[in-house]
Amino acid sequence: MIKQNRVFVLNIVSIALIVYGVAMLPSLCMALRYHEHGIADSMILISGMSILLGLFSHRILNNNITNVNFRVCYITTITIWISVIAMSIIPYLAAGQGYSFVDCLYTATASWTTCGTSAIPISSLPVGLLLWKCTCNWMGGIGIILLVISFLPEWQSVGQKLVSTEIRGPGFLMSNFTFRKAYRRIIFVYFGITILQYIALRLAGMTRLYALLTSLSNTSTSGVEHLSGGIITNYPLAIRAILSFFAFLSSVNISIFLLLLGRKLINVYHNTELRFYLVTLACASVLMTVILLVSGQGTSFGTVLMQTVSFSSTAGFIVSDCGQWPTACITILILLMFMGSCAISSGGGIKMSRVSLGFLSIRSNIYRHVHPSGFRPIIYNREELKAGVIARVNVYILLFMSLFFIGALLLTVDGTSVADAISLSQAMLTNTGASIYHLSSHVSIGDLSSFSKYVLSFLMLCGRLEIYPVLLLFTRGFWDRQNS
Repeated sequence: MIKQNRVFVLNIVSIALIVYGVAMLPSLCMALRYHEHGIADSMILISGMSILLGLFSHRILNNNITNVNFRVCYITTITIWISVIAMSIIPYLAAGQGYSFVDCLYTATASWTTCGTSAIPISSLPVGLLLWKCTCNWMGGIGIILLVISFLPEWQSVGQKLVSTEIRGPGFLMSNFTFRKAYRRIIFVYFGITILQYIALRLAGMTRLYALLTSLSNTSTSGVEHLSGGIITNYPLAIRAILSFFAFLSSVNISIFLLLLGRKLINVYHNTELRFYLVTLACASVLMTVILLVSGQGTSFGTVLMQTVSFSSTAGFIVSDCGQWPTACITILILLMFMGSCAISSGGGIKMSRVSLGFLSIRSNIYRHVHPSGFRPIIYNREELKAGVIARVNVYILLFMSLFFIGALLLTVDGTSVADAISLSQAMLTNTGASIYHLSSHVSIGDLSSFSKYVLSFLMLCGRLEIYPVLLLFTRGFWDRQNS
């Protein structure tokens, strides 16, 4: 059984290598287009070796495993993610630009986890590497496992388990499609959002190159750091509105789009998470607009709404001078980043589904204190949830906040101020990233110590993989062979 599990893991990794190598080809072509021959040569070598090694390994290791436990799925997920991040370091190191290893590691991790930041100045990145960074953003947003499973139609019985270890947030909202049909439509929707955004940006006057880079990054809610460091206050209103609109679409539970495709409008209307998300965005925008009017700044509601969507979706681009807003507004934006986007989306954070269930759990417990003999079930999407589901949600929120504080504590070891450490820890764990430069942090990633960059990379990976696949690696029981 142990040998069979190892073959399973290595086989999935081999397919990931093929996907990785194929995904690098557009960046290779872009490097050739801009005469970046050194970058192109390294990409040819890396892409070719990845594809050949993946094909050779898959041919040797291919088997017909139809059932594996979640322990093996978690090992597979973390192995693939560590592998693609490690391999993504090589193009930066091979670029001959003098980038340090830790800066390359941080940038590669930030790309795949959709954090959107970079320890390497974006202005110094050749076009080929810049497109590769945005491509990693895009693949990290949808999930490398989901892309890998699309090449393994014979393994659909284990595909759902694998994908569930990688998706962002609990999958409370399910469509009536089979898993095989659902994941194909998920990829279709993700491609569709990317293509529509590209077309809209081109119509708004953006160049082909930057429309491509922006579509790849913003669809994955990685922000748009390649556009003036993510500060788009001086960009035309049409471009700011397009980026905000598509950041919102990317932050919505992708099952909503599956339900729309299946014409299940009544399920969309009654979806608890979507309602909670829309109400949260509206209330936060109205409240901040009122605060700004009272303080005399008078920022328009539209601008506030776009900034609210940017931070709640964890895209993190700046559409206004929000760093100068009143402290109350900045606090609201920080809370929105913690809450994050919807489950099963490319956005980060705790997730609106968990936050809404947390509030429902609080209300239920208050009711029990007032009526000790009474019982009020927690209804979510018109279904009563079991106590075990609520317990898992509450534990995850506690674990998320604990990791946030531990990360901030570790960052202060090298002398980072408490305020900056808290801001950095939150930005990385929620995968918001770019916001740290414009709210409460006054540090540059490039100026941090190597230890701090390793801590931030760990936080980004935990935030993207929903903590458990990473932390389970540090538990003794997880490695007990009796659990194989």
